Amino acid sequence: MVATEFHVTDAFLDPYGIPTVQVTPEPAKEKFQRLLDQLRQQGLIAAIRGATDGLTIKVFQKPQVKPSRKTINLGLFLATVATVFVAGYYLWTRGLFGSQVLQQQLIAIIDPTANPYLKAVLFAVGLLSIIGLHEFGHKAAAQHHKMDATLPYFVPGPPPIGTFGALISLKSPPANRDQLFDLGLSGPVIGFIVTIAVAALSVFIGILPNASQATQLDTWNGTCAAQLGVSSCFSNIDFGLIARQPLILIIISQITGMIRPGVLLDSQLFFAAQIGALLTFLNIVPAWQLDGGHISRAVFGPGGHRVASVIGLALLFLAGYYPFGLLVLAFMFFSRRGFAGVEPLDDISPVSNSRKLLYIFALGMLVLTFAYSPF
Repeated sequence: MVATEFHVTDAFLDPYGIPTVQVTPEPAKEKFQRLLDQLRQQGLIAAIRGATDGLTIKVFQKPQVKPSRKTINLGLFLATVATVFVAGYYLWTRGLFGSQVLQQQLIAIIDPTANPYLKAVLFAVGLLSIIGLHEFGHKAAAQHHKMDATLPYFVPGPPPIGTFGALISLKSPPANRDQLFDLGLSGPVIGFIVTIAVAALSVFIGILPNASQATQLDTWNGTCAAQLGVSSCFSNIDFGLIARQPLILIIISQITGMIRPGVLLDSQLFFAAQIGALLTFLNIVPAWQLDGGHISRAVFGPGGHRVASVIGLALLFLAGYYPFGLLVLAFMFFSRRGFAGVEPLDDISPVSNSRKLLYIFALGMLVLTFAYSPF
């Protein structure tokens, strides 16, 4: 089968009994992909690497993939729906000020007839749309490239966010760096787009205060600012727990604000967009086996990936995300693969030129979603 695609120079069993075929050096991406298709029909898989005098292909028995237990995915999803709903209810009734009295005073001014349960649903739908579609972006990329992957595992959490995000588990390696790149970029791109949509929607369904409401809001803002020791509480309403806003949310609020000047943003949806921007940033950081790590591993190879991981970790710590940075470091040091990222079966063929251009877009997302940690 190897000889149908490559010019074979030698074939033998290595000391571990693994069939090994040496071939002449040549562009291998398309040929190796066709070989994998042939081998897959026989329950086999292969890896190709460079050698001093050519290329070496090793053939393995394809590992048996255990079927996923979808009841676990469903149970975690339902639990996360519940915890995010509770977080949405908490946000609407207590607000982002740490004072239930201030929040109730604000509600009495802007929307006294609001149903807190519907507001909780609004937050849950906004946030779970961002997280869920991010993960299904990964799932779609895996299916497109015939990689085995699980459905998303959602992780419930406490208020005020209600979740620690979600993940999918990859059960088979990518064939080449192109597939690894697509796997890494697909989720953040979808999550980024949905975050923009949720942020824009928070402006379009926001409240335009009338003259009476505006007067009451000025009075309330003075009281709130004095109690909290800040210049204005409206930045807290609009911008939630994240004190310094991601650039993309500033741009969206400015653009849509020109369409609806003076609007008071829907705090439930805007906070969901803030969390979405934060999750996109944390995922796109070029470190270890984060989505950004997959992308940098595909573009720069193993050496460049190690350098990118150091830069990515430094960025996390400089931005104040110490718990997440320490968690990534712990995984890197206690993981069997250490600093290494996901290794494609074909690790000699470079990523395509179009994906190199898309890497610039990925860096753009990193800049647009960057915000200092409030903690």
